[in-house]
Amino acid sequence: MLHGRGLAAVAIGAAAAGSAASRSLADIDPMSGLDFVRVSAVGNAPWMGTNPPMLPGQDRAIGRGQVNYEYHIGKFEVTTAQWTEFFNAAMDRPLNDRLPWISPPTFWGAAPMTATVPGGQRWTVPAGNEMRPVGNISWRMAAMYCNWLHNGKSTDRSAFMNGAYDVSQFGGTTDFTDQLTHNAGALYWIPTWDEWLKAAHYDPNRGGPGQGGWWEYSNRSNTQLVAGPPGAGQANFGWRDAANSQWTVLLGAYPDTTSPWGLLDVAGGTAEWTEGVLSFQGSRWRMYDGSSWGSTIGDGISDAIFAASGSDIPSIDFLNLGVRIASTVPTPPQSAFVLIGSLSLLARRRRRRYEAAGLSGGVGCRGSVH
Repeated sequence: MLHGRGLAAVAIGAAAAGSAASRSLADIDPMSGLDFVRVSAVGNAPWMGTNPPMLPGQDRAIGRGQVNYEYHIGKFEVTTAQWTEFFNAAMDRPLNDRLPWISPPTFWGAAPMTATVPGGQRWTVPAGNEMRPVGNISWRMAAMYCNWLHNGKSTDRSAFMNGAYDVSQFGGTTDFTDQLTHNAGALYWIPTWDEWLKAAHYDPNRGGPGQGGWWEYSNRSNTQLVAGPPGAGQANFGWRDAANSQWTVLLGAYPDTTSPWGLLDVAGGTAEWTEGVLSFQGSRWRMYDGSSWGSTIGDGISDAIFAASGSDIPSIDFLNLGVRIASTVPTPPQSAFVLIGSLSLLARRRRRRYEAAGLSGGVGCRGSVH
């Protein structure tokens, strides 16, 4: 059942899905604060493999990557500033109100500070760390982040527990019980594997204006990326120095390395969770894609579209795991605020009618890939 803000969110999503308004490729979403890139080319052809083709079974992405709708996806992976806001909302609460599945990351740029309630935890972001990528994000934490965004960043416990994903279904490890895809009407979600592949590798002008096609790597190239620090390499993976500086490289530090849609740090930073599921020997694993800061030089191939993407237990939060958020195509900010105001007025009028009538209520590895 949807209440107040949730009703507004669904209406905004419906309006967004039908909007044909012309917009720039990158927009700061006023509801989430995320920098989104629009991915269009509706009904694009799927990836059909390399030329010459690889051996059967070597290219798991064949036939994938076709998306028959427009969507938005983050220009960046989730940043320290964004994850700190989420964690302060989720963790700065009494011990008896702790949320399941949530644990603080080790690899980010935040620092602890005094909580506002006894038993709570709270963090601040030192100046200069705002754009550091966040590791140690489990799939389930990413899902709860999407719920929180969907519910307008409310600090109410229910805002974390449903919206994009029903947390009450979370259970098990490899043979998990989590719902496979996000709820219908979700405003923010973990991208499907097809959405992720298209945003990272499909170019609507690959063969010229309006002639779409695929690149093997996420930098509009069929040549493997060069690993190294900013100024020397093309992505933040496969290098280390005595100070372990790879952990502190900011997102956006490789501005010339972008996907055809303008995504930054698809390779390097963290590997990114998707809604994809890998089935193997009776167990299921959540898929992630893209090379991460922990990858070695020899693992750079993992950024290729044809390379086997990784998978892991949905509750696991290894240092190399992060997320890039997908969204409905937003309405222009002004229209969104007008719609929210109209829905708020409608809700107040409806509430008055209920009160007048004496009523109460509201408005509510290996394996097969899925």
